[in-house]
Amino acid sequence: MSRFISIAEARAASGLRMACLRAIPSPWTEAAKGIFHVKGLHCQYAAQSADEVAVEKAGGENAIAAWAGDSSIPVVAFENEPLRTGYEEILLLAERLAPEPSLIPEDPRERAKMFGLSREVCGELGVGWCLRLLMLKASFDHSDETSVPASAAGRLAAKYGFNPTDVRQAEDRVAGILGLLDEALGEGPCFFGDRLTALDIYWATMANLLTPLDEDLLPMSGYMRKVYTSRNERLLEALTPALREHQQRIYQDHLELPVPL
Repeated sequence: MSRFISIAEARAASGLRMACLRAIPSPWTEAAKGIFHVKGLHCQYAAQSADEVAVEKAGGENAIAAWAGDSSIPVVAFENEPLRTGYEEILLLAERLAPEPSLIPEDPRERAKMFGLSREVCGELGVGWCLRLLMLKASFDHSDETSVPASAAGRLAAKYGFNPTDVRQAEDRVAGILGLLDEALGEGPCFFGDRLTALDIYWATMANLLTPLDEDLLPMSGYMRKVYTSRNERLLEALTPALREHQQRIYQDHLELPVPL
């Protein structure tokens, strides 16, 4: 996509930049993009160029890893400040660069609630983390023909861990968190009534790992769509109509559509 610069160009550039993957809607990356969009922040998006991919395939280092020390995305850079990779530190940077509209509640109790629920969505052993574990388990068990290829699953397991204890509790954790989110949503259009917060963006983007937006809104390969689409009946039942409607509403009212990949 023409809006991407190379990783080398991003390293040399100034301002706000973010390393992404092409054509894959990583929910953590899409959440950061959504935050920048809502705040009107100009960000240069970067992905490995054809030349950089060729270097890696020839045995060279991954361009993102050479920059950030790890090939995980997103990687957010601002001027010469330390790189940021965590969802929370990316949000705090965006809040500093564009204080309005704020995506963090001012009330300390609501703020604590928002960050706590955000961790359940985005953090280690949160929704995204556990769904990734379930995807890897399906691949290793050969239980789903649409699962991640074994070679890719092996790399992901080595990078993020595939602890048997975590795998055993992954489904229970996702189901429990979905129940918690449904309860927190209440009657308002957002988790905090009429006010949009980062939690709304985190959930809307993470929900694509269960029920992706329609193809015309989220264009990705047929294979990736099958990988992202959950077939777990228990989790789909826990994904209430209110949570599904929230995902659609946040995208329609606040985020870029169709999603630019």
